[in-house]
Amino acid sequence: MAANGSPPPQSSHRLPTVSASQALQSLNARGARFVPTGLEQLDKLLAPPSLPGHHVAGGYARGKVAEVYGPPGAGKTSLLLQAASNALHEGQHVYWIDAACAPLVPQRLHDMLAAPRDTPSEVTLDALRNRFHHLAVPTLAHLLALFVRPPAGFPQPSTSLVVIDSLSTPIDNAYPRNTDDRAKNKTDQSKWAAGRRYAVINDMIATFTKFAALHDIALVITCQTITRIRGASRALLAPAVTGIEWENGVSTRLLLFRDWVPQQARAQDKIEADRLQKTRFAGLVKLNGVALTDEGGVGNVVPFAIDIHGLCDINITTDDTATSLVLPIQARPPKRTFDEVDQDAAEEPNSDEVYGWIEDDGVATEGLLVDDVPNTVHVDIQGGSTAEGRSTKLLRTSTV
Repeated sequence: MAANGSPPPQSSHRLPTVSASQALQSLNARGARFVPTGLEQLDKLLAPPSLPGHHVAGGYARGKVAEVYGPPGAGKTSLLLQAASNALHEGQHVYWIDAACAPLVPQRLHDMLAAPRDTPSEVTLDALRNRFHHLAVPTLAHLLALFVRPPAGFPQPSTSLVVIDSLSTPIDNAYPRNTDDRAKNKTDQSKWAAGRRYAVINDMIATFTKFAALHDIALVITCQTITRIRGASRALLAPAVTGIEWENGVSTRLLLFRDWVPQQARAQDKIEADRLQKTRFAGLVKLNGVALTDEGGVGNVVPFAIDIHGLCDINITTDDTATSLVLPIQARPPKRTFDEVDQDAAEEPNSDEVYGWIEDDGVATEGLLVDDVPNTVHVDIQGGSTAEGRSTKLLRTSTV
């Protein structure tokens, strides 16, 4: 014991004790808490709440996982290349993990790095490119091994952004979606593949969140979209990677899409008019773990354009400021009411009704009609004849 001159017992805490001053110095040495997106309007939406008179710059939060999804050509790669350029100019390291194994065009990154900035930097382009690390993962196993058992030096101590481009590609290659998933009688192999897919996704998002929090980096993932149909409503574009654990692990989600600008939008000059024709939209669907819209919604929408030097904001001025950028699409009503469907369900149709081979049913027999016999011609069928004034339909026979 300490009273007998023995050394005091060691603390049982797992983490070493750090003073408040050391923690504050370490926090300041890490740099900004957000990685700017390159769009001022979007950064304002991503900024945390602050006191009046205190401006806090927003962006991709460090220590958390963000997701950017959208159809091909929506601008996902360009959006994250702009964020990577901003992080490099701040003196940070950036890792670009290409899950689709598509060649990254160096000229696109070079143009963004060489673009004029508000605060000129004395750092050369070669020094900026040396802090940009491009990795290719051909399979899902390579991607998991990179984060579960990271090699020495990954990531660098001054890394603020890690981008995983097209994560849905290796997942779909390892566990493809097929027609057996929608069948009523699923095979044991299809059931195992579906369950294994979600198990891998759950472990993956847990690894990503731990990696981002441990290294205090902003981990941003891009995914493709799939089409989802809900009853009689319109088809929706949904993220290709889903799951309960995935939803809980993703802190912020952005949706990129292309659409026509409102008719009230006016261009100030020719350059602005050209940008309006190439307008893209970024919708903030989820922020800090809180969903901002229902399924199928786009949330708070920010218009932007992509030019040779990167991203640029678009200020759409309209006569009516309350006009929304994206008008909601009304769901189409069902062809028949549910009462009519219930009444028809109790009646067993005959073979003619099933195949549509009834008189004057031109829709069901589309492609089978060859010609209409004039009403002046009598066609003998099994010794009889058709009545005058009535047209007879001849069907094309097919052999298998």
